[in-house]
Amino acid sequence: MELFIIRHGDPDYANDTLTEKGWEQAKRLSERMMMIKPDKIYSSPMGRAKDTAKPTCEKLGMTYNVEEWMAESMDYMHDPVIIKGEIPECSWETNFLYGVQNFRDFSSENRQHTLDRLPICSDDFLSRHGYIRHGLVYKAKEPNDDKIAVFCHGGFGGAWIAHLLSLPPAIGRLLFALETASVTKFVFQETANGYAYPKCIYLNSVIHLLK
Repeated sequence: MELFIIRHGDPDYANDTLTEKGWEQAKRLSERMMMIKPDKIYSSPMGRAKDTAKPTCEKLGMTYNVEEWMAESMDYMHDPVIIKGEIPECSWETNFLYGVQNFRDFSSENRQHTLDRLPICSDDFLSRHGYIRHGLVYKAKEPNDDKIAVFCHGGFGGAWIAHLLSLPPAIGRLLFALETASVTKFVFQETANGYAYPKCIYLNSVIHLLK
């Protein structure tokens, strides 16, 4: 299976839609998606993500399905508070059986619910497409060659990418700066023993905007 994580075009945040530049980006993005030919298209419930998906859906004669959990949240957009002369703690546990655990550094109780919810919703979403998470790997229950396109956001996208790479979602904002209308590709490559690893083939690609 191929998973494409796409950030929305240049945003008009006040009206939750796209700027003129953003609509042009969405148009160019749709030309790239015509070559990819996704089998299924999903979108965040927010207007700027759905508007970015519209040109692609129109060209392909498809409709997008809304996934509420893909909405943007300020809980993803958080940097650690660094006091001069002090180094903030940043630690977690990782093992193949359980995955990432016990990461609570530079977080808060208010935002933790969103960060804890993302892996649960991701697991449910991927299981619906044939891949069930077992710690750091996925059991390929129904392996397939489907191409899944997800139109979402910078904060959410960074957190989800971090999770897929076996990192805490909370540090996605620190590690990944997704450009508007960028495309990130993962491939769930099955091994001989029936498990699959989400491999990042490319990250933050905007080649379609450079023409």
